[in-house]
Amino acid sequence: MSLPEDNSGVNLIDENAVEQKTADNISENPKKNEIGKAVYDFISKSGELFFSALVKLGTLFVHGILHIIAAILRGFDRIKKYLVRFFKRVWEIISTPFIRYYKAFKVGSAEISRKNREEGRKTSFGAFARFFGKAIFGKRGLAVTLFNYALPIVSCVFLVNIIAYATSMTYALKLTVNGNFVGYIADETVYSDAEQMLQDRINYTGTSTDVVTFTPAYEVDMVGYGSTLSTYQVTDRMLQLLDKQIEYGFGVYIGDAYYGTLYESKRAESTLESLLDKYRTDNPKETVVFEKDIQFVPGLYLADSFVNEDSLLSLLTSNRTVAAYYTVVEGDSPSTIVSKTGMSYDELARLNPGFSKNSRVYVGDKYMINQDEPYLNVIITREEHYNEVIAYDTEYTTTNKRFKDDRWITTNGVNGESAVVANVSYINGVEVGRSVLSRVTLKSPVTQVIAVGTMERPTVAASASTTEAGKLIWPLPQGVGKIGYGWGGYPGHTGQDILAPYGTPIFAGDSGVITEIYYEENANYLSCNGGYGNLVVITHDNGMKTYYAHCSAIADIYVGQRVTAGENIAFVGSTGRSYGNHVHVEVHIGGRKVDPTPYLPI
Repeated sequence: MSLPEDNSGVNLIDENAVEQKTADNISENPKKNEIGKAVYDFISKSGELFFSALVKLGTLFVHGILHIIAAILRGFDRIKKYLVRFFKRVWEIISTPFIRYYKAFKVGSAEISRKNREEGRKTSFGAFARFFGKAIFGKRGLAVTLFNYALPIVSCVFLVNIIAYATSMTYALKLTVNGNFVGYIADETVYSDAEQMLQDRINYTGTSTDVVTFTPAYEVDMVGYGSTLSTYQVTDRMLQLLDKQIEYGFGVYIGDAYYGTLYESKRAESTLESLLDKYRTDNPKETVVFEKDIQFVPGLYLADSFVNEDSLLSLLTSNRTVAAYYTVVEGDSPSTIVSKTGMSYDELARLNPGFSKNSRVYVGDKYMINQDEPYLNVIITREEHYNEVIAYDTEYTTTNKRFKDDRWITTNGVNGESAVVANVSYINGVEVGRSVLSRVTLKSPVTQVIAVGTMERPTVAASASTTEAGKLIWPLPQGVGKIGYGWGGYPGHTGQDILAPYGTPIFAGDSGVITEIYYEENANYLSCNGGYGNLVVITHDNGMKTYYAHCSAIADIYVGQRVTAGENIAFVGSTGRSYGNHVHVEVHIGGRKVDPTPYLPI
């Protein structure tokens, strides 16, 4: 029987043709119209269609991948459109066999119904059984189709499970010692470490002459996760192989050294913890640990390796004497070295031949000393926050308007301040290292500026015999000024005050050279008492010096300038330690202050 074809060239079942054929068969021989044969042919044809569809699907998939790669280069929009068409076509291919099965079942149902009407229920039931068996369980039936879909999925799941199981397993070494199975280990170093640990347990005092020989054998095997033994577990199992009395206890290990075994460890752990508590603070960012790792390892140990707990704790909490060096610093002498180290001359001499109370010591010399330190060193590391002074710099400037060696501060230096965060390390409470984590400047330092004069000093006579009374002229304009406090007018007053209005010009009392000028803002100047305020000093040709103090301002003059008698040098004011506007005049002869009254036209 031929079937009509669809547009794709695949044979399809034409329902009208089937119905027409069914009507024709009513008048024909029933043997030629057996439903079983029709259904069988239908299922066979459907199977061919299904497998043909699978081939086309695979071809379409490969072409689809190639098209997708090409579409990526052409742009996202084209990819999107193609993907829509691709998945639509895939759906059509996958769903087509099931749609055709549905139609076949529909046709078969019609045939069975007709058979039931024409030949009776018994005949129709047999036809139904044959139809159903071939449609479902035939070699191209629905069950085969579903199996073809399910088999790849089940295979993938099975493969994933196999891989997961294999990766969950661990390859390890099967360890046999002296012919006895011990267990599984990760590598050979586990055994070598365990053997060394076992020898330490056997000979922990260093006096045992026992020699125990072990012969290991290894085989690679696959074991479950977590099935390998640790070094301590291997040690315990090897210990059980020995013909010796063993007991359960806690082995005390400090670093790599074995110190014996205790029956219980709580008291020892508490004692050691109290040693650490001595160095602990409330700092949340602090670590306090022993320099060497201390472990109490539970396990099996030789009976004669157990030690007295009190004796062990007494040792661990004691001090020991170690060799150290003292470095000589500035100001040290043999006596200070003896005092600082707490050792006698004889003790130092035994360690440092030739050392005595008469020895000459130099900065940087090193002397060997004995120093006590805890048996267990404690390492402390903590984060500390503190403020740190930033020392100001000093800058020097020069001026040719001041005499050589004259120095004065033009800008006061001020220290700065910074906030510092640092990790500080200590050993037994003594700082051994500091690592700055951050430094933030809170206040910048101010550089101190010191001016230094470069001008040569004039050569003048310094004898009082060359000066005559009344030599100085009146230092203010004619008719201006009133005599105030004179020499000794009050305790400590060493000059003559002349009262005048603020800003009155002040004149040089005689010809000479201006040797010093000081300003009130630099009241801490190095050469003169700041109480003078603004000050002008003139060295006259006869060696006399005159001082003009408390000036409101200095005239346009400079150090080293030669002035004549009556030349304006400053203006009356009240700077420095002064009350009221006036000029304070002093006379210095031979380096000493003298009463100025005889030298002024008063």
